[in-house]
Amino acid sequence: MSHDRPLAMGVQSSAGRDANRPTDDQHLVRNATATDEAAVRIEKLTKVYRGNWTLKTTVGLDHLDLEVRRGEVFGYLGPNGAGKTTTLKILTGLLKPSSGRAWLMGEPIERVASRRCLGFLPEQPYFFDHLTGPEYLEFAARLSGMGAHEATRAARHWFGRVGLGERAKLGLRKYSKGMLQRLGLAAAVVHEPQLIVLDEPMSGLDPFGRRDVRDLILEQRAKGVTVLFSSHILPDVEMLCDRVAILLRGRLERVATVGELVEGSARGVEIRCAGAPLVELPASLASALTRETRLDETVFTLADETRLQDVLAWLVQQRVEVRAVAPQRGTLEQLFMAAAESSAIRAERERRSA
Repeated sequence: MSHDRPLAMGVQSSAGRDANRPTDDQHLVRNATATDEAAVRIEKLTKVYRGNWTLKTTVGLDHLDLEVRRGEVFGYLGPNGAGKTTTLKILTGLLKPSSGRAWLMGEPIERVASRRCLGFLPEQPYFFDHLTGPEYLEFAARLSGMGAHEATRAARHWFGRVGLGERAKLGLRKYSKGMLQRLGLAAAVVHEPQLIVLDEPMSGLDPFGRRDVRDLILEQRAKGVTVLFSSHILPDVEMLCDRVAILLRGRLERVATVGELVEGSARGVEIRCAGAPLVELPASLASALTRETRLDETVFTLADETRLQDVLAWLVQQRVEVRAVAPQRGTLEQLFMAAAESSAIRAERERRSA
């Protein structure tokens, strides 16, 4: 199991934080929408790994340039080995970059001050299994600068907020993977950070747990907190994120809003028809129309939406009962896979030309 810390350890005192912390109403007014000021700024960040015995080098991150605005939920996407965890570990001080620079909330990541406003959930957090859940959260809160009374109150609140309230007396060695994931998430937010970095926060969670995590992320965004998280679960990313970045082979492929990515994809139309009509596709439509037979219906998918009227006229002529016509758009998953295929082709070309 990894020994990554489950959250960044702030050193700011609780008295100093409370004196400067705005009220809930002020916080919502000031941070209700994302601003152009960067919560995370990365310039030419590079990480090269060297084998201890072979001395062979592997590029984990290749001159990454990236900005995450304050107050937004930012999705960081990529397959295993793309460099997502490497990036997050560099930002949180767990790895040193080979070159390049980065800032958190305006502070260079080399400074401890950059982590005072940070909450972090690693992909494989480490827990002290002799503690109970509330004890662990109180310990995490104290490490982040909270006083004893404030830490106890926050630990109790967040322990219940992540759905673990009935397990207050249970030792962590008896927790399931999903329960530990919830606890790690609570530890990342117990000290009310301005920036939350989550590495695969949905990992190990059942559908109810994923829903709870989504709700918590949306709750933090409503408060003006910046959330940067990596994930393989693309429907959750599509639902939550203001913008997403696609990282492949250590290189940044694209940054855009989910809407921009999806709107730029090819569109089609799905035509649902009753039963299984015995009709042959006309030659003029065969290249644009596909057919799928399901339990009690047949679905025609039209790649070119401009030809919809021609298809409908043909179906009416064939006396086919049309149940529904539904426009289709590309999903984030389809776009991600297309980007991955394009990257693989480009990498192969570069290898051959080397």
